[in-house]
Amino acid sequence: METIILTDDDLRLLEKEFGPSVRQMGPWNSDGTFGYATIPMVAVERAAEALRNPLVIALPRLKQAPGRTNPFMELLETFGAALIERIVADYREGCLERITGPRLAPIPAKRETRRVLVAAAAG
Repeated sequence: METIILTDDDLRLLEKEFGPSVRQMGPWNSDGTFGYATIPMVAVERAAEALRNPLVIALPRLKQAPGRTNPFMELLETFGAALIERIVADYREGCLERITGPRLAPIPAKRETRRVLVAAAAG
């Protein structure tokens, strides 16, 4: 999975301007000394598509940049809190899908299954 890495220092700078929601754009990682957040590119792409603005044009530059952190921080400075909120929402939605799996048809209630088994046993 492609990601953007934001160090704790980067997050502190963004947090001063945009508030604590910047820490919810992706998972926090730490080795005990160095901490950083990894922002999934797919969440950034979905956010850009949802906002339907010139951000979509800026995505190729972000994807091709050898270090994505600075271009990403520039995008956040340009598009602000609306982009951050959308990334957070898309990241959370993606996490939910990974936990629950793709949306499938609901499993029938156990009592319906039991009725079929009882009917089969009686027959």
